[in-house]
Amino acid sequence: MSTPNNPKDDDVPEKVLQNETGCEQVQQQQPQPQEPPPPPSDCMDVKTDTGKESPSTVSLNSLPSTPPSPAIENNTEIPQTVPKQPSRLDQLLEQFLAYESSLSMTDYIKRFYQIRLEQEALRNDPEFSAKCASESVHVMRNRYRDILPYDRNRVALSQSDDNSNGYINASFISLTKGRMRFIAAQAPLPATLEEWWKMVDEQKVVLIVMLCKLVEMNKVKCERYWPAEIGQSLLFGCYEITLDEVETYPDDEYLLRRLRMTNQKSGESRVIHQLHYKEWPDHGCPSGESQLINMIEKMAELHEKTDAPVLVHCSAGVGRTGTIISVNYIRELIKSAELESLDLFDLVMSLRKQRASMVQTQDQYQFVHKCVAYYCRRHLGLPQPEPPQDDFDDSFSAPSPMAPTFNRPLQTNGDQLIQLDDSDDESESGNSVPDFPHEPPAPRGPEELGSAAS
Repeated sequence: MSTPNNPKDDDVPEKVLQNETGCEQVQQQQPQPQEPPPPPSDCMDVKTDTGKESPSTVSLNSLPSTPPSPAIENNTEIPQTVPKQPSRLDQLLEQFLAYESSLSMTDYIKRFYQIRLEQEALRNDPEFSAKCASESVHVMRNRYRDILPYDRNRVALSQSDDNSNGYINASFISLTKGRMRFIAAQAPLPATLEEWWKMVDEQKVVLIVMLCKLVEMNKVKCERYWPAEIGQSLLFGCYEITLDEVETYPDDEYLLRRLRMTNQKSGESRVIHQLHYKEWPDHGCPSGESQLINMIEKMAELHEKTDAPVLVHCSAGVGRTGTIISVNYIRELIKSAELESLDLFDLVMSLRKQRASMVQTQDQYQFVHKCVAYYCRRHLGLPQPEPPQDDFDDSFSAPSPMAPTFNRPLQTNGDQLIQLDDSDDESESGNSVPDFPHEPPAPRGPEELGSAAS
């Protein structure tokens, strides 16, 4: 079995746009979910471990100060026009665009491989345990064996006779300075439909963002949790769900459903919006950055008057879910002019400390860069470039992707991470389908729970 080489530090592109101002900063205190409390603050900050800026790092500190306006004295001719100086934020975005355009496919491969190595280290860290999710009683509540919420920030439902610890495969997600809080969740299973709506009810969710189809590649990726026809109602336990309206948009890649949820026990009824991006390809990324950015801005508009968490899901609740949360976070900071550093590597790792495998594949990691660059150009009023041709750089031999380990041991030999061979690996049998070409099987499954979960 070939041995993947662990890339050395000097092989990995420098982190970019990291800032340590040394000035006292005042951050807006974010509202916290009522139950359970949000994840500890040490997993929220998008910071480098060393806090040092590399030669390629650009931050607000490293940018030149805007020169003062020339003094106007008596008998001094007033200039007709004074050239407008770009703001510090604009300079930061311009520097990011220059950096992003310099990245090759080799750079993305090396950087994302480092993300995988750091994720592997988290698997063995007791601080990121998933003991509750691993209990045998919850097998039918997990769509994938290796995508489980950490105990530290899992969403806990009120206890019931058949779910004594209120387990559901969902995680609270929050980031420093971010105005939106999220719940990242796997798509519901037949066994979890009632618990899905119980989570929506108890967490006061008013907006659900769905990023997958019900069926992809002839496999069920999500159980339908809303009626198919306008005016139709479905009952999930004590929750009656009615589809009132469907709104489409010119992009034709996403739509908005207006649902009405009625708790038949309490009699309470309220509106839930479901924003559904229905054209995210099985083995790729959306057709363009603009469509996803437009949907994210619609998401922000719908969330504007509430502080409830936004419930985001794809099938596993990590890949596409992590992608949209990452792009939205940078968009928020640019719009509020609070962006002081831009390090997408650290952003992804911050998310992975709240839910494993967020931004799951290299293609998704690259797409986050492209979306952020698109939004930077939009903010700066710059033209968007034509879609590039496939420029895959095959001069670099990519490390063999790390397959999910589950309880298979890893051996470390210097800079090499050796994955022990296993002839029974499902990834070789075709039972696990990669989300993207040239990527590791992700996540292992899906579990064929059909009748067992019904």
